[in-house]
Amino acid sequence: MNRPFFKHKDTKFTKGIILASCSLSLCVSSLSCTASADPLTTNLTLQAVLDYGAENNPRLQAAFNQWKGAEQNITVQKGLPDPTLSYGYYFESVETKTGPQNHRFGLDQKIPGFGKLSLKKQIATDLAAASGTRYQREKLNLDFSIARAYSELHYLKRSTEITQDRIRLVQNLEEVARTRYKAGAPMASILQAQVELGRLEDRLSSLNHLRAPQTARLNAVLNRPTEAPLPWPTHLPYQSIQTDAANLKTQIRNTSPELAELGHRISQGEHQIKLAQRDRLPDFSIGVQYIDTGNAASPVTDSGNDPIIGTIGVTLPIWFGKNRAKIESAAYQKTAAQLTLENRTQTLDADIRQALFQLNDADRKINLYKESLIPKAEQSLEVNRKGYEAGNMEFINLIDAERMLLEFQLAHERARADHLIARAKLSQLTGINFLNVDDASSFVANEGETP
Repeated sequence: MNRPFFKHKDTKFTKGIILASCSLSLCVSSLSCTASADPLTTNLTLQAVLDYGAENNPRLQAAFNQWKGAEQNITVQKGLPDPTLSYGYYFESVETKTGPQNHRFGLDQKIPGFGKLSLKKQIATDLAAASGTRYQREKLNLDFSIARAYSELHYLKRSTEITQDRIRLVQNLEEVARTRYKAGAPMASILQAQVELGRLEDRLSSLNHLRAPQTARLNAVLNRPTEAPLPWPTHLPYQSIQTDAANLKTQIRNTSPELAELGHRISQGEHQIKLAQRDRLPDFSIGVQYIDTGNAASPVTDSGNDPIIGTIGVTLPIWFGKNRAKIESAAYQKTAAQLTLENRTQTLDADIRQALFQLNDADRKINLYKESLIPKAEQSLEVNRKGYEAGNMEFINLIDAERMLLEFQLAHERARADHLIARAKLSQLTGINFLNVDDASSFVANEGETP
């Protein structure tokens, strides 16, 4: 006879193991679901936050729904007005030789004048196109806000890491100063190291406290709770862009959503003028009426004696002042859109030139600090360190070399952040996605991850 693996007296223990295993599985599943529900908690890349913002930002979603609603309005505007069904009751019957008239039923359909429905459809199409370009503008504005917040958070990360490295360096230098002090060197070097260490620790404390508001800023743009945790950004993508203002000025005629929206507004004004002019022409209506004629001797209606009347109507656009005001109002709106387009074309060109300056200036600084100043500052620090250890250099020179290296490294990271912000600004202004190497491939000179 085969015995069970667990004896009867161990049943409670077995149940406990099973329940514990189930609880552990549920916890693991819950943690997995939480991690999958919020992808930003594990891998905070620029593309990840851009995708998250596009899916969750309510302002962008509102612009999308307005666009789709405007598209549906095209079908509404090109359709005929709803027919009118009417009913009339005779409080005092009209006697005819076929009997009294008791009820009257009517069906009437209004038909707009020639070309009016087509113009209404064109106006609705212009509005839908303008809403579509406005949605694109909102997407570019959102991408700029996300890229700026992401860049600042990455700069804060690198500033924190660099400051921590400098603290470890100064601590090491303090040990060197203590060693030399034991050998008879002055104590001033130790005090200078401690002062510098205190300054760096104060900077690090400020950076650590700055992380919460910087995280809240990015969370707010992403429509997340401001206190929701975010890891440090993984990296700051870099592309060196080669273009000029004249090239972009030509491109934006076809790529700028802002200019395209104003163009649709001008087209809408033209169609509104034509529709206002057509409103001086009459609309028509056709219909049919049926009169229920009862018989005094019989309550049953004799349908053969009930009259059926065909009707036709025409509106009388006699209010010439109102019609003239419609035309002038549409003309003013078109002129306003034209002037706005002219003004924005000029200011947009100036904004692009400013963004290009910031981009090129940041690119120049990135290369300057990476290729020249930082290597020289590192070499200077090493030379001063060896000189101090040999007794040929003052400790203050070593501190100055350390400060210079810190300044250059922070300036390099600041330039990298500014470069990405300038690229996002160019994308916002031109409609060309300079954050994506594929979309801006005709402008890219070279690319890399960590210049």
